[in-house]
Amino acid sequence: MFKDHEGEPQKSEGDYPPAELTLAQVMDDEKLPASELRSRRRIARMSSLSSRYGEWRTRASSKLAELDLAPNLADDIGSRRWLRGVVTLVGLSVVAVAAWPGFSAVEAAPAMQIDDSVRDEFRSQMIMPLALGADSGRSMGATFAVADLDSAPERPRLDLVATLAQGDGFDRMLRRAGVGAEEARMIASMVGEAIPLDDIESGTQIDITLGRRASSDVPRPVDALSFRARFDMQLAVERRDGDLVLDPRPIMVDATPLRVRGTVGDSLYRSARAVGAPPSAVQEYLRTIGQEINLDRDISAGDEFDMIIDYRRAATGEIEVGDLLYAAVIRDDRPRLQLMRFGREGHFFSAAGEGARREGLVRPVPGAISSRYGMRRHPILGYRRMHSGLDFRARHGTPIYAATDGTVNFSGRNGGYGNFVRIRHGGGLSTGYAHMSRIAVRNGQSVERGQVIGYVGSTGLSTGPHLHYEMYRNGQKIDPSSVQFVTRAQLSRDQLTNFREQLLRLQMVEAGAALSELPPDPGMSEEPVREIDRIENRQRVD
Repeated sequence: MFKDHEGEPQKSEGDYPPAELTLAQVMDDEKLPASELRSRRRIARMSSLSSRYGEWRTRASSKLAELDLAPNLADDIGSRRWLRGVVTLVGLSVVAVAAWPGFSAVEAAPAMQIDDSVRDEFRSQMIMPLALGADSGRSMGATFAVADLDSAPERPRLDLVATLAQGDGFDRMLRRAGVGAEEARMIASMVGEAIPLDDIESGTQIDITLGRRASSDVPRPVDALSFRARFDMQLAVERRDGDLVLDPRPIMVDATPLRVRGTVGDSLYRSARAVGAPPSAVQEYLRTIGQEINLDRDISAGDEFDMIIDYRRAATGEIEVGDLLYAAVIRDDRPRLQLMRFGREGHFFSAAGEGARREGLVRPVPGAISSRYGMRRHPILGYRRMHSGLDFRARHGTPIYAATDGTVNFSGRNGGYGNFVRIRHGGGLSTGYAHMSRIAVRNGQSVERGQVIGYVGSTGLSTGPHLHYEMYRNGQKIDPSSVQFVTRAQLSRDQLTNFREQLLRLQMVEAGAALSELPPDPGMSEEPVREIDRIENRQRVD
């Protein structure tokens, strides 16, 4: 081991053992053999080249990093550093576009010479869609043994489906399907005896079977015809012993109304749909009760809804959903609101016989208000005076609607008002409509809410087309915007009796009774049909 000048052994730091070298390791290079010296110099030289390359790469990386060729373009917008980044971006983009590959077709010579005959041979063995004019497969050419036919044979029968268009006649529809004019008139007359032809709804489909004809210059005869004339009747025309015979086939229909009841829960609409109420009936139910109560404030989650809907089921499986007949809201097992449809007009009445509320004034014209009730400077007279109504801006000839139901007690010319109409309503209220170009009602006529009573004009003291709208209470002019009408229809004594009888019958309908299984209709029993005969391949005639 090495020793210091005093001859004491050198102590190592830490846990490392003292270094021990051989004599060859501590000898000078000059004392080594020449071959070993050359090998050591070669290793040193190689180490020097690698270290130099590493140093050069490090310096180059440092220089490039200092150049900052790709700065963040979101920082220092407009600075020299930012412009340098833009130049780098443009340059890289140009290089990328320049290296964009081409998409030109690659031309190659076919493996064999293809002429027209070879192409036809390939075509005969291809599988191509018929829509592209395919002629796949081979066919043999006609020989001298093939003789032309004088005429192609016709099919023995044709099955067609004709649709009765809107405004179309029944006989015209039959002639359009290929039925002869005489037979078309005969069939239309036979059907008209069973049901008025005008009652057949447009869009009704008629199944027609045409038989074999004697020659090609005459129309095919009708072998059979059938269609759904009404929801409860199927009409058929059949040829028996050479004559056409009408065969009405009544269809059993169950007209039990559909009653749906349930708890309101989080959403009245979703709860009603969840128990099977049709969407149209639920929407009508919400509109109807919404005229009487506030749906957001007056109905709680624990309340129950009760609706009865006009509902018909045919033995053939069809279902026809009609109008809402009865609407009620039940709270604590007691009806809080009951409304029933009654009368020809189909208005709803409460259980007491009072009509549903029709509140709010109908806007007389759709235009905006140009002048309100109060003092103003008159545009023609030039001085300030009371403006006793509302002026609505509207074009000449715009229809004017009655604000609510009432009776016309003045209709004609009225000084500065020009053509003027005054309508008397209940409760001592009246409305006036001035400056009309034309009046559409007469004195003493009863008008309904929303009925056209005249047209906007500029008669009387007026600077242009508009409607001057006034309101009177007990003969005194008041601000029209301060009044909101609430009207109710009233039933007479006889009507009220019929109303209560009908209401009692509806309330006796059990919930879900209309969904019970229908008994089989004996008139609809037919012979078993083969599966191949169930396939419908009828030609449709538009």
